[in-house]
Amino acid sequence: MFLPRFTLRSTLKWVTICALFSLVLARAVAGSYWAIALSVAVLSIVFVLLVHACTYVIVMALSKVLRKEQLPSRTPQGGIQANPDDRYLPESTASPRSS
Repeated sequence: MFLPRFTLRSTLKWVTICALFSLVLARAVAGSYWAIALSVAVLSIVFVLLVHACTYVIVMALSKVLRKEQLPSRTPQGGIQANPDDRYLPESTASPRSS
């Protein structure tokens, strides 16, 4: 499910918070300095979070486009390593060693 489940209690909490912020915005429009400061602070936090989210999306999209596929390799002990070593790779059957 893409959307999370919302309860009536959480919905009423968010409606109350938005109503209180609307009252603060109304006081800010009326010229109250504390309301202007609180409005600027809240809107600045929202703006910073939006910039962070947009940057994250851009970096993720670029990494999907520009990345080089690198599959992890397994060691004889069962571990996983990101960069394979020649000693852990199976020997090629095309060029057998001469004894």
